Amino acid sequence: MKRFDNPYWYKLIKVFKEADPPYKITTGLTIPFIIGSYELLGEPFESVANLVFSIRGSEIDKFPVIQKCPDIRKHVVMVEEKEICNKTYEKDIPFKNPLGKNILFISRNALLLGSTIEKVIWNLSEEYSDPIDNKKYSWSKSKERWRDFDENEKELIKSVKKNYS
Repeated sequence: MKRFDNPYWYKLIKVFKEADPPYKITTGLTIPFIIGSYELLGEPFESVANLVFSIRGSEIDKFPVIQKCPDIRKHVVMVEEKEICNKTYEKDIPFKNPLGKNILFISRNALLLGSTIEKVIWNLSEEYSDPIDNKKYSWSKSKERWRDFDENEKELIKSVKKNYS
């Protein structure tokens, strides 16, 4: 069963995990990619902080995890089953809701981002301000630089609104 009320960032991860190469992802999506996707979908975020707070405040059936992708060496947002997170990520930084339940994890390979939500946001904002300001939302692994979305990425992004809304 499809959950139509899931946030776009979650749906985008699903779409790109199911995509054909070279668009298929194995881990998650970068912060600039998610911000650019929301802009393309007509629901832009004003800042990285707004995105992170949106992710932290999402009620989904998995936990969001911010980690440094070993393949592209950029921070990505991924999702993981709750049971796995509660066991595997116990030594990582969990952010909890007011009831004390885990709602977002920063994995140990991304610990340099900080141990508070404010530090995480500040560091992600600093790290990705240039590509976001220049609207270069997609990371080219082969050229090791940020670039515009290509047409296929745009179509995959737009499919989230068409197929999951």
